[in-house]
Amino acid sequence: MKYIKTLTLSLFFVLMSLHHFTGANAGDIDCKDISAPEVKNLLDHDKAVVVNVLSSFEYDIQHIEKSISIPVNKITEQKDKLPKDKGFSVVFYCMGTR
Repeated sequence: MKYIKTLTLSLFFVLMSLHHFTGANAGDIDCKDISAPEVKNLLDHDKAVVVNVLSSFEYDIQHIEKSISIPVNKITEQKDKLPKDKGFSVVFYCMGTR
């Protein structure tokens, strides 16, 4: 349970950081869960960037092909890795709720 709480707080931090640094309002951000096939389709058609918010060590062990690593504690320092085009999808992922 502690892990899920930490994960939830981490993802909240990511979203709040994006809000702060992009100037987006809460209503401007469309967040939703998507399936693995949907992620693959977005990547295959260059319509999204996939961001692994786990540590660099975890990224090195295993990650989605074509994804980039921006650990949640570095999101503000590495925001330049995110697309400038606000119409471009950004998919954040982590270890889930295991």
